[in-house]
Parts: sequence; C-alpha cells; structure tokens
Amino acid sequence: MQNSTELFFSYSHRDEALRDELAMHLKSLERRGLISSWHDRRISAGTEWKNEIDRHLKTADIILLLVSAYFLNSDYCWDIELELAMQRHEAGEARVIPVILRPVDWQDTVFGKLQALPRDAKPVTSWADQHEAFADIALNIKAAIEDLFKERQQKGDDLRSAKGVDYTKLRDLLKAQQWKEADYETYLVIRQAVGKQQGSEMQEQDLLNFPCADLRTINDLWIRYSGGRFGFSVQKQLYLNFGGQPDGQDHYREAWEALCSRVEWIVNGESIAYDQLTFTIAAPVGHLPAFCRYSVGWVNGWGGMIFSAL
Repeated sequence: MQNSTELFFSYSHRDEALRDELAMHLKSLERRGLISSWHDRRISAGTEWKNEIDRHLKTADIILLLVSAYFLNSDYCWDIELELAMQRHEAGEARVIPVILRPVDWQDTVFGKLQALPRDAKPVTSWADQHEAFADIALNIKAAIEDLFKERQQKGDDLRSAKGVDYTKLRDLLKAQQWKEADYETYLVIRQAVGKQQGSEMQEQDLLNFPCADLRTINDLWIRYSGGRFGFSVQKQLYLNFGGQPDGQDHYREAWEALCSRVEWIVNGESIAYDQLTFTIAAPVGHLPAFCRYSVGWVNGWGGMIFSAL
C-alpha cells in the first residue's frame, strides 16, 4: 500500500454542494488510505482559521482548484490560496489541478496552462449526468496520485520535518519490523515535534498545533513499512467509520470506544495492558502506533486531536 496523499480543496463556499459531491466520489480512495482530504469546513471552533488554511495548504501534495465565477470572484481564493498554490506547483512541491465546476472564462488565468478536469475541461454543471463528470475527475485524480507515488519511490523516504526532528531511527525500526521499539520512538518524536522537554506533560494545544509535515512523515512511515496495516490515518478511518469527527474535540466517546475495541486495545470490555499488545505484523489493522494511549500524563482525547491534523 502506498503512502497517503494529502488533498487540499480551494473553493468558494457558494460551490460547497459541488465540493461535497466530488468528495463523495473520492471517498473510496480515502477508505483505502490513498488520500486524506482537507477543506476549511474541518476547522474546529476557536481555531485561527487563516493559520489552519495556511498550514494545510503548505503541506498538501495535490491542490484542487474548484473553478467557477464564484471562485474567481473570491479575493481570498485568488490572492492568498491560488498564489501560494502556484508557488508550490512551480517549485515542484505540489501538483495543482483545476477542476472546472461551472462555465467561466478561466483559460487566460495564471492556472490556464494547467491540464484541467473533467475531460476536455467541460464544466461539471454542463454534463448531462454530473456523476459521470465527477467519476472522470476521480479517475484522473487517482492517476495523479499514482504518478506521485512513483516519484516518491524514486526519491526514497520523505523524512521532512517542520521542527528539525530526525526521523531516521523511526524509519529504520519500522523497516526492521521492530514494532514495539518503533512505537516508543513514535512517542518520542511526537514530543520533539511539539517542543516538549523530558518530564513535561502534553497539553491539548500541543496536539492541536501538531506540525502537519511531521505528522505526515510519521504516518507515512508507519503506512509504508506495515503495508498499510498500521498508522494514524488507518486509525482515523476506523474512527470516522464509527461516527467520530476529525474536529479535535473529545466528545465522540462511542466512536472512540468502538475504535479501541476494533483494534483490540479493549478486549471483552476491558482495556488491556501495554505489554499485552501484539507487536507483530499479524496484529489487527490499526493496532499500532499505540504507546500514546498508554503513556502517563498523555492528553485525553488525543486521537481526535491528532486525527484533526491529518
């Protein structure tokens, strides 16, 4: 299984219904762990929305421009999101894909040189069957993801960190399938990424402000070397399947408990001890990483907070 690819939706809120339709057609890719998608409706209450948009835009692998007259008329989409998106595209850091939602004169814009979707850049709303248009878009996004995966394989592991954390040891432990040691190393590098010194307790804000680049690196290493069985994104998908929401809040207790039972952190209604976990590749899907759940002084609801950054 390949590493998860992060998608960013740049769009006007007037096109939210069409964005939701596209997200529905991409859901199968998300369930397979091939993508994690983000848009501004996932910003939790009390969070500085400009900072959240900026950090996700800076780490996305694919940036989808949902083009319409509403999009072109939005000062924020045009002056902020589009400018940064094109900078990252020109630098080879991300791939920008225009998705033409409605008829509008877009060919002479800064992104007019880019290959647009759906087929022949025909606006989605001009198709007799819009589901056919969205299916075409999803198929081409899947092909773009496969291209990115091939590029990653040629380059090797991406160990990027926004905080200067060295992920070499974690990679080597995972590569050697030393799962228990890798689990503890994951806990250590998370503390480094959020700037916590030895002995200091984690706070909710530490996890809510987890650097996206570092979380991506940690998660992608687990996904790659476990063949897609382990990783935060795997746990997140189970959490979503049980009705949880990736909004950084600790009020989806039934979903969290269902996740714990599915990955066998809870067996027959009882939480099992850390040493009773299964540190082999035969462990249940999503079983690892798990040390965060068992460490003293860790933040209640840590899963939902980490999931909100993925």
